[in-house]
Amino acid sequence: MLRTPRPAPLLLAAAALTVLAVVVGLVAQAGPAPERRPTSAEQLTALDLVLARPGQASRSGERALARARTQHAKAERPAAFKVVPAGKPLALKPVPQPADPFTFQIGTLNVLGSQHTRGSRRYGPGTTRTARAVGMFQSRGVDLLGLQEVQDDQLNVLYGRLGGFGIWPGRALGNNGVRLQIAYNLSLFELVDTGSISTRFDFQSRPIPYVLLRNRATGGEFWVVTIHNSPRTQEADRDSATAAEIALFNRLRATGRPVLVTGDMNEKAEWFCKASTGAGLVAANGGSGAGGCVLPPGPLRIDWIMGGGGVDFSGYVQDGASLAGITDHYFVHADVTVTPTELVAPKG
Repeated sequence: MLRTPRPAPLLLAAAALTVLAVVVGLVAQAGPAPERRPTSAEQLTALDLVLARPGQASRSGERALARARTQHAKAERPAAFKVVPAGKPLALKPVPQPADPFTFQIGTLNVLGSQHTRGSRRYGPGTTRTARAVGMFQSRGVDLLGLQEVQDDQLNVLYGRLGGFGIWPGRALGNNGVRLQIAYNLSLFELVDTGSISTRFDFQSRPIPYVLLRNRATGGEFWVVTIHNSPRTQEADRDSATAAEIALFNRLRATGRPVLVTGDMNEKAEWFCKASTGAGLVAANGGSGAGGCVLPPGPLRIDWIMGGGGVDFSGYVQDGASLAGITDHYFVHADVTVTPTELVAPKG
């Protein structure tokens, strides 16, 4: 009986290369893809096609197939991974929201400048009167003050006796800037920003200061402005200053923060009507500018406390204690509740 000779290893290898060439040719015809070497899986498939036929395997072919399978397994094995401990859990970022309302007492006083009472029989020296005024502020529990006609020697008394209060501008705006001061309780408020505008007062240019304060407990912010407009017959300068002040109020309100205004305006109905209708301010003693000017109940004074953009007043007082040798103006004060509208990040 004749036996069919077994194919030599060289013939088997040639057949495997032929199959690989066919596979590569088919891939090349599919498109303009770049040339590449056959993958281990493709090599393994080609060897399988040749060596898996009954009676056609050889020991060398089987060894080649085993090596190809080993290489394929290594190529397909997933990369090793490393377990690392988890980091700290992510903390949720607080969502900004309007600050809670807060209430405090605000006041305004023209302290009567030292130069006005030198040699006076009616009034003592400016420093003595200012010291008495500080005692009055403290006895009333006022947290925020607008002061007018402050002279340099009187500012020294405020620094020395008004403990626990911040004062701005102090001397930061020059000699003329000393005349108007804003004092605030440091346990309640922190200073965030400052600024000033210039208006004409008593035939000279003088800065009008303002500050941005932040309530320490809630984070709510509000603006404070203090003013002194020209006296007596200087109507044109008062009108010019009032127009500049109203523009300032509107600019500050446009920031979304409430605005408080204190000062000696040297006008009663006229200033109130312009400020209430022109800037939407309300007075601590009532009245309204909505739909036209409605004056507060009398008696009206030239010293005003007003505000807008989330303020409510109560407990308005025209305190006559200041008239007993301290100054020629009433000490006007009231409680105010500020309701912030700007968004702040919650504390804690």
